[in-house]
Amino acid sequence: MENDAPSIGILGLETHGTNYAEVLTALDCPPVCGADADPTARREFRERFDATTYENLSDLLEADLDAVIVCTPTKFHEPTATAALEHGLDVFLETPLSHDLESAENIAAVAEKTDNICMVGFYERFRNICDVTKSYIEEGYFGEIIHIHGKFVRRRGVPGRGTWYTSKDIAGGGALMDIGGHLLDLLLYFLEWPELSDIMATSRSDFGHHKDYSYIYMWGDDGDAKMYDVEDSVTAFCQFDTDTTATIEVAWATNTESEHSYTIRGTEAGAFLDLTDTLPEVEPVPDRRNHLELYEARSNGTDHFVNSDVVAPSNYAYHDELRMFIDAVRSGDRPEANNIHQGLAVQRIIDEIYRAGTDD
Repeated sequence: MENDAPSIGILGLETHGTNYAEVLTALDCPPVCGADADPTARREFRERFDATTYENLSDLLEADLDAVIVCTPTKFHEPTATAALEHGLDVFLETPLSHDLESAENIAAVAEKTDNICMVGFYERFRNICDVTKSYIEEGYFGEIIHIHGKFVRRRGVPGRGTWYTSKDIAGGGALMDIGGHLLDLLLYFLEWPELSDIMATSRSDFGHHKDYSYIYMWGDDGDAKMYDVEDSVTAFCQFDTDTTATIEVAWATNTESEHSYTIRGTEAGAFLDLTDTLPEVEPVPDRRNHLELYEARSNGTDHFVNSDVVAPSNYAYHDELRMFIDAVRSGDRPEANNIHQGLAVQRIIDEIYRAGTDD
């Protein structure tokens, strides 16, 4: 392949597909075509991006493409991604990898068989402050990491009630499958991808299925509670083969302030990584955006504590993530970040948490 921009198509032209198209355009790699069964979505996409549109996947695959970005409802990730991979195309999948573990494993198997690139869109780790946190871990600043507490909760954030987002059959799950995948990806990334050795979990559905669900902000259009058979919160305790433990809180709706954070406890130091201000329903606070605070205890002079604020420049993580995908498609080299193996590792933990949360 020459060093010009690769030819990329988008499957699924609703909000996610449009967002990716905007980023591709900003990166001087605009989508050349897209596909969606909805004629309105096709028309709006065609007019907005001056791109050819198709009604189905088969027509999209016949276009002269190097790669596709898959933004379909989760249940359809497997048939679309595997068809694209077998057609010789590289694939970028909106999270999660798939709606269940078996389907995710099938995607991974086809990616291995075809040797094509298959990335999963866990964009959070591309934030500069997450990269800084990872560098402190790698240099041994924290010593041995004993425990991480990950929390990703929204005061009111059930997406599109009554749509496919709240259907277990189509989405595969609720809050854990949606925002929980991002939390687990960052947690496993910080811990160098350990294997799970034990788990306790509880899933609950207390808010989204009520007709009088009260909200101010919502991602997606609010329908009603007729199709709502997923969880809106999960709490889990995980033990890994490294003896590190983790607690996980995930919720689409809670009666508390929204929060996205990671508390790291190590033998030499600790940290609090706060990504809360990146949530759409939270008013940004300039000096707290992408905030990392480090905690130490020192004995020089009088024993004392040291708390350090780490300031990193903000960046648009979506841009950096898709830039990596574009570069990988151009070079043909599989990226180390967000690869199919890591996406599958996240899916396996999700599956374990769901099974632990439903065991009698």
